[in-house]
Amino acid sequence: MAKINSIRSKYFNEGKRIVEIARETKTDVKTVKKYILKDDFNIQPPQTKKTVKSKLDPFKEEIDCWLEQDKLERRKQRHTALRVFKRLQEKHGGSFDCSYRLVATYVAQKRKELYGQNKEFYFALEHKPGEAQVDFGEADFLENGVRCHGYTLNVSFPYSNGDIFSSSRREPTMPNGRAHECLQPHRGCSQPNMV
Repeated sequence: MAKINSIRSKYFNEGKRIVEIARETKTDVKTVKKYILKDDFNIQPPQTKKTVKSKLDPFKEEIDCWLEQDKLERRKQRHTALRVFKRLQEKHGGSFDCSYRLVATYVAQKRKELYGQNKEFYFALEHKPGEAQVDFGEADFLENGVRCHGYTLNVSFPYSNGDIFSSSRREPTMPNGRAHECLQPHRGCSQPNMV
């Protein structure tokens, strides 16, 4: 704002020309003109768009009714945009002069409203005490400064956020039914429930 005041002062109070002011302030001539000609430097609020009437307005209530009734029908029995368009042509004849694209756009927009395709949905994440998730994997790791290929066992307990991690150079050969026997001392529970 100080630069704008300086430019306006040089023009109105000192009587300097626009080109001279532009050179002194190292500002473009168009910018200097803009600052001189503008009286109100407040930011104007964005203008709201005027709602333009659509050719489809007289028929929207009828389309909405059809689409509402479609909610009770099976998916394959519902109106398509083409079916809505043809039905309007049959019913209203020459008084219906809308394009298929206009009808299809409105039907798609209305379906999003009716069926809520933009809404996000979440499931509640619930873990029972004593439940574990077991993952086996392969990894490269350093053992005594030497790169080795080995196998990993990761047991996580989502309820308590606890975990057990084990790595070995040997591939695990233990049957899944006996895996809980190795983990028993760590868990402190008698009946594991592994996922």
